[in-house]
Amino acid sequence: MRTEVAIVGSGIMGAIVAREVLRRRPGTRVTVIEAGPLGGEEPGRHLHSASDPGTRNSYREHVAAGVQSMYVGAATAGAFESAASATPGLYTFSALGNDAAEMPAAASAWNVGGMGSHWTAACPTPWGTEIPAAAAEDWDADYSRVRELLHITTDRFGPTPAGTAVLEALDAAFGPVCAPGRHPQVMPMGVFASHDADRRRTDPSTILPGLGTPESPVTLLADTLVRRIVHEDGRASGVETEDLRTGERRVVLADRVVVAADALRSPQLLFASGIRPPALGRYLNEHAFVTGRVFVEPQRLGDVEVPIPGEGEWMSDSLWIPHSGDAQPFHWQIGIGPMYSEDLSRAEAMSVGISVYVPTEVRAASRISFSDADTDALGMPRATIHYDYTDADRALIEQATRAQRAAFEAIAGPDAVGNTLLLPPGSSLHYSGTVRSGAADDETAVVDPDGRVRGVDGVYVAGNGVLPTAVVGNVTSAGAVTAVRAARALVRELDV
Repeated sequence: MRTEVAIVGSGIMGAIVAREVLRRRPGTRVTVIEAGPLGGEEPGRHLHSASDPGTRNSYREHVAAGVQSMYVGAATAGAFESAASATPGLYTFSALGNDAAEMPAAASAWNVGGMGSHWTAACPTPWGTEIPAAAAEDWDADYSRVRELLHITTDRFGPTPAGTAVLEALDAAFGPVCAPGRHPQVMPMGVFASHDADRRRTDPSTILPGLGTPESPVTLLADTLVRRIVHEDGRASGVETEDLRTGERRVVLADRVVVAADALRSPQLLFASGIRPPALGRYLNEHAFVTGRVFVEPQRLGDVEVPIPGEGEWMSDSLWIPHSGDAQPFHWQIGIGPMYSEDLSRAEAMSVGISVYVPTEVRAASRISFSDADTDALGMPRATIHYDYTDADRALIEQATRAQRAAFEAIAGPDAVGNTLLLPPGSSLHYSGTVRSGAADDETAVVDPDGRVRGVDGVYVAGNGVLPTAVVGNVTSAGAVTAVRAARALVRELDV
């Protein structure tokens, strides 16, 4: 089989690369290769709006907990028994046969659509140190394109009158230490109104309409594992694949290969291919995650009416406080949901979920290492995650916990009844750095600012793992910029 562009991974990042290549160079032969199964009538569709009622309702039920770690449970079938029979969903990295004891909640998607079928759709605008210096010149234009691709809006989840009251209370408490424009506000979301849903989540099926159908300009190979990138004399020529249903192996010849497998599996594939720059797998970063909720009587907020979420939603308002430097270093996510009376006849109070994301230090010692001898459940090099918090990280986590309590009291009063929990590492599902970019050709970067892998021509990497900075908030929209950049650079090369 021959194609011009082979993309490994069918999630949001892979879909954006395909979409942008075809926009810039119509008619390009693009093949998207995904190890996971289709998992639905419309490949790549978000589970929240899945056509199957059982799948849709199961996702919504688990997400209603409002706790990020439950998103893994919302779609995970349990132990990963075999690649040929595993149910579509999310699986912890350890379930795939890797050693993730130091990041126990780390997970990866196993389905066409990747994490784009599961994500919360929160798209906080990257700011300050989150923006890589080498990408800063083009960042505004590239992020404008990302806003279009992800359908980022701020009018689907509030503010209701209750949401406005919550924002005012938080602004009184934290606004004075926020940078200009970084005050409490409505969360930007990859959620839009469509013909079949008032709150449709952006997913690979909206980025690449018709994915997996004969009408699509993109060829989709599902249930197909890429075992290695084929390269010789510093030049890639394609990928070696295995059909996980039949065991058949073949090489897909390609002029360019884009790895968009996620921040955990992209470095694994490069390692399996013998592409092993010193920074590969290093600089693994994830913000710490302090979560909790507080219960609020309506009279505390001026007797506002308790808002009722729309069908299939757990929250009426999605709000945030952006990080804005040392005085306010945290990313806050706030969701408002109802608390019903014992007989469920009326909403008598509000549950306000408040999560605080805590930036952690970017360190080479935080990494994924791979074995030359042992393999995981897919027969790929077995991975071990090495991860821990530094003393500075722990001090900031303690500060975040105190700040969260101050937020509880700002909303619900000094006698606020709330709970708080530091989730285990990996719970955010927001990982970066493992195939990081850098302007200098040195040992601290795997790819250049456009995602080209150093040392092997014709190979690109796109996605969250490319980000070299500590991303404080949700990482998807920042990661999407790397996909836009890689597609642009790739098309330039094809046209030379």
